[in-house]
Amino acid sequence: MVQRPPAPARERRTHGQRLLQQLQQLHRAEADFKRRREALNLPAAVGLTVAVELRPKGFLDYKAMDWKRDGIEVLNVTSHDDFDLIVVHIPDGRLGAFEKRIREYISEDTKYGKPKHAALVNVIESFRQAAFDELWTDPINPPPAQVEQWFQLWLRVKAGDPAATQRSFAQVAERLGIIVETGYVPFPGRIVVAARTTRAALEQAIELLDVMAEIRSVQPTAEFFLSDLNPVDQVQWVRDLTGRLEANGSAEAAYVTLLDTGVAQAHPLIQSSLDAADLHALVPTWNGADADGHGTQMAGIVLHGNLTHPLASTEAHAVPHRLESVNIYPPQGQHPYHLYGWVTQQAVGVVEGVALDRRRTFAMMSTCTEASTGLPSEWSATIDRLAAGGRGTLEPDNDEPRQRRLFVLSGGNIPWPKWDGYPHINHVESIESPGQAWNALTVGAYTDLTFIDHAKWPGLQGIAPMGALSPCSTTTMLWQRSWPFKPDVVAEGGNGSLDQGQPLVGPESLRLLTTHRDMARALLSETGDTSAAAAEVSRLCAHLSTRYPDYWPETLRALVVHGARYTPAMSAQLPLNRARDDKEALLRQFGYGAVNGYNTLNSDTWRPTLVLQESLTPYRLDRSDIKLNQLNMHTLPWPSDALAALGEALVEMRITLSYFIDPNPSQRGWQSKFRYQSHGLRFAVKGATETAEIFGQRINKIEREDAEAADGLHRQPMNDPDTEGWLFGSQLRARGSIQSDVWRGTAAQLAAKSHLAVFPVGGWWKDWRDACQSTNAVRYALIVSLEVNQELEVDLYTPIQAAIATPIETTIPR
Repeated sequence: MVQRPPAPARERRTHGQRLLQQLQQLHRAEADFKRRREALNLPAAVGLTVAVELRPKGFLDYKAMDWKRDGIEVLNVTSHDDFDLIVVHIPDGRLGAFEKRIREYISEDTKYGKPKHAALVNVIESFRQAAFDELWTDPINPPPAQVEQWFQLWLRVKAGDPAATQRSFAQVAERLGIIVETGYVPFPGRIVVAARTTRAALEQAIELLDVMAEIRSVQPTAEFFLSDLNPVDQVQWVRDLTGRLEANGSAEAAYVTLLDTGVAQAHPLIQSSLDAADLHALVPTWNGADADGHGTQMAGIVLHGNLTHPLASTEAHAVPHRLESVNIYPPQGQHPYHLYGWVTQQAVGVVEGVALDRRRTFAMMSTCTEASTGLPSEWSATIDRLAAGGRGTLEPDNDEPRQRRLFVLSGGNIPWPKWDGYPHINHVESIESPGQAWNALTVGAYTDLTFIDHAKWPGLQGIAPMGALSPCSTTTMLWQRSWPFKPDVVAEGGNGSLDQGQPLVGPESLRLLTTHRDMARALLSETGDTSAAAAEVSRLCAHLSTRYPDYWPETLRALVVHGARYTPAMSAQLPLNRARDDKEALLRQFGYGAVNGYNTLNSDTWRPTLVLQESLTPYRLDRSDIKLNQLNMHTLPWPSDALAALGEALVEMRITLSYFIDPNPSQRGWQSKFRYQSHGLRFAVKGATETAEIFGQRINKIEREDAEAADGLHRQPMNDPDTEGWLFGSQLRARGSIQSDVWRGTAAQLAAKSHLAVFPVGGWWKDWRDACQSTNAVRYALIVSLEVNQELEVDLYTPIQAAIATPIETTIPR
């Protein structure tokens, strides 16, 4: 578990009185604010914008201050080195909501003998009237005071009418000398308008323009750096970023191993993270440098992400991982398809022959041009074998350690001339080999890039809406149900546009910015599609491996999936009365959602995350039969008394199980002893109303159902009694070697869900006795997170940390 700082120790009376004095100052500011608006003949004010400083950082869920009953709304949250800053809008006359809670904190105790509202009041360091700096939420520094530029102003929607909010704001802003561009972008509870003014003018107007929730810059896009800058200007921007780079030169760093067309190692944004000695080629006589350009484009994303953000910033730019490259393409011609598994194996051998023990994420964007049907190929099965560290023979492990590996693969792209068929074309174009590999992280693409400068491109219309599937992204909608869901996750892959119905790649504002191979021509280039998405996920895996060096490849994969979330555009595809087919379609387009670096890398006080790395021996030889052997029963360390006391309050539990299988790719019908996977693992959680005995019976029956399903039989399952609480459920999530699900219910129900079992089901190790694999032990990573609304004022982190238990191994007779 990630550690958190201790709660601040406060002398309740002194602390409470100091906060009350600050609120009195805000009362006086509110009265002055009203007089100023009246003097300028502006509409009556509807409230005050207040900044609340919280210490220590990360201790309070910002939702604890979203008090709908009092009309108090959280506008924005920014995190600083040692504190969080929450900006709230407080309606007229509602400062008393804070005053009431603070007075109760001073004079009243809970039934546990603690000050009332202590979880809230103890972390409040101060109240102050919000100014420009509190509303500025961009990661880059604010602009100089007198420089006129365009700003994004994020406004609270008043009376549920976005259009009226924009009109009213524009009228008042015009009187203050602020130019507001026609049009706005609506979001839930917000609209975004573009305004041209100076920082100084906004600072004077913030109190009078009382609907502002956030101020951001209008960020440059890839189009700015590629179209609006000449190559000489690009050099200046790149030189500035190079001076701010903080590269990790340690030999112990985590690496991304790029299997592509080579890399231009001398590029100023690459050379500090890629030693010349780590520039390899599949064949020693080949050149490790990039003659194509694709590998250098991917290297830029692997190291920096979309370069528009670090280039536009003025902050230090840390690159905590390093890069190594293997050029897998010959100088002329292409490898025959049937050799690509061998090519991948040889490329892995090249880097491991130099440095075996490096912590690596292998990133490969090459795919076969023909769509996969989900059936294993030589290429995908080789990746599965390499990931699992298998030998490709039937020799048992005999306690010899395996060299397991993490692979990140792109899902393959839809050719851009077909993008006019979006989104239907994405449903019928399938992920390409080797993207069907069970043990790899296969990455699809979504997009948040929707801005088109219509002054420059008046006839263009964006294809994909914000947060939706990228036009390039393939899916597995046509795969048979027996194969895993792919992609596993999606990441930014850019967008496209239509010009009078004809599809185009770009303009560049819809693409990602990266490094260019030919530095004599330009330093920067655009990229996109599932290749760029896979490069971004590889970067996230390297960040994970840097922060948590003891985590297995299975664990890194689990954390990436566990942190992913569906965007509103993705979730909107699920109808209110969602059926199994609706959920399956979601998984076959987006996997488990868009990657989220913060969720993947961090655990919060309101979202504690448990990470377990365990093993079991799934099978045992009983005379002439191989039977299921062992399950691990994990006691969930929930503070049951505290949860039970919360009663009907809603909570969320997310579980992800990740393990690697040994493949059996011969195409003889993947049933019985010819199943593709060596073994299967599942997880199940004790139902709130189940006894331990009934829970054990349910686990026993799941394996029989699994075998019957493989033989085409379908019988009434013995379901989790809390099945309605799961997003996907036990049957839908039981595909492949990565499984994730979310349970939502009441705190009282969660308190009774006291055990989680990880148990084996069938595989060819069990069914194929002559293979002599029944004694092999297997590893798995299990991630469990719990999310509770912090406003409930209950500390779950500390008792969970104290109660983490080792698994209990139980043998189930067959």
